[in-house]
Amino acid sequence: MRSKYESIRSNTESEVNILPLIDVLFAILLFFMLSSIVLTEKNQITVQRPTNSQADQVGKVKKTITITLKKNKKLYLDDDEIVASQLSERLKRLSEESSMEQILIDADKACSYGDVMEILDTVKEAGLNSIGLAVNKRDINGQ
Repeated sequence: MRSKYESIRSNTESEVNILPLIDVLFAILLFFMLSSIVLTEKNQITVQRPTNSQADQVGKVKKTITITLKKNKKLYLDDDEIVASQLSERLKRLSEESSMEQILIDADKACSYGDVMEILDTVKEAGLNSIGLAVNKRDINGQ
C-alpha cells in the first residue's frame, strides 16, 4: 500500500535555477574590483619625477621606506605627512623597530637641489646609508 505522498514526490521534477546566484556573484565581484581601484588611487602621492635613462638598472629591495618631497615643500614618510624637523627621529625609530634595507627619496623635479640635499643629510644623520633616488625612465627621444 502506497501513501499518496510517495506518488506525488516521485512524479515531480525539481530544478535549481542558478541565474540569481550568478547575478549575486557578479555583483560581489564587481564590488571588490571597484573598491580595490579606489583604495590604490587613494594611497598614491603624485609627484613629477625627473627622468633618467638608467632607471631599469636600479634593483628592487624588499624593505624600502619612501620619503616623498612635493613641489609645495610638503614632506611625507611613506604615506604620512611629516614635518622636516621630525624626520630624523622618526627614521631612527623605524630603523630600530624594523630591519629596513633602503631609503627611497621621491622628490618632485620642481624641488631645489638644496631641499633634496637636506633630506639626504637628515637620513645620513639617522645612521642610514642605503639611499636611492626615484626617477622615471627616459624614453628613446629623451623625454
